[in-house]
Amino acid sequence: MAKATRVYTTQSISTSLDPTRRRFLAVAAVASAVSASTLAGMAPNVPQAVTVPIGPDPIYAVIEAHRKATREHIEAVRIQFAYEEEGGIKGERRQEYNRLVALTNAANDAMDEAGCSLVNTGPTTLAGILALCRYIKPLFGETDQPGLPENIEYDDGTSAYIPEEFAYVIGRAIEELMKAERRS
Repeated sequence: MAKATRVYTTQSISTSLDPTRRRFLAVAAVASAVSASTLAGMAPNVPQAVTVPIGPDPIYAVIEAHRKATREHIEAVRIQFAYEEEGGIKGERRQEYNRLVALTNAANDAMDEAGCSLVNTGPTTLAGILALCRYIKPLFGETDQPGLPENIEYDDGTSAYIPEEFAYVIGRAIEELMKAERRS
């Protein structure tokens, strides 16, 4: 897969991906992970690679980085808005306000980058797939994807919506677990 070079976000509530399709993609990804974990827990002939971790799963660090970036963005927005309410942005306060806006924008950019990593990092274990699905599910809201960029543009000129990319990454993670069993 091509490397992401840019993320695009919008501050508006509406997205170009209709809610029904977005919900379908998210549900399909979660259902794939849940089906694989259910199968692994119930069927004795499920390949060992599906049930045994292949090593440390990088997704946990990526989830934590996204949590941290989201908290920092929320805090930056809170401080900026409190400053606006406290005395406005006129006169001498304009320079401080501009500094706070720059901090909020930087926190938003960091959150977008963390969101890009969140949907582009393939879990390497079933537990990691489940953790990612559980973490990201509430981020796919009816009207917005808070904490996630709207889409990702790759260096090869292609782009993808976040739910579309998420479903792809989860599918690839499951395929990799299945391939590992064939190699064993």
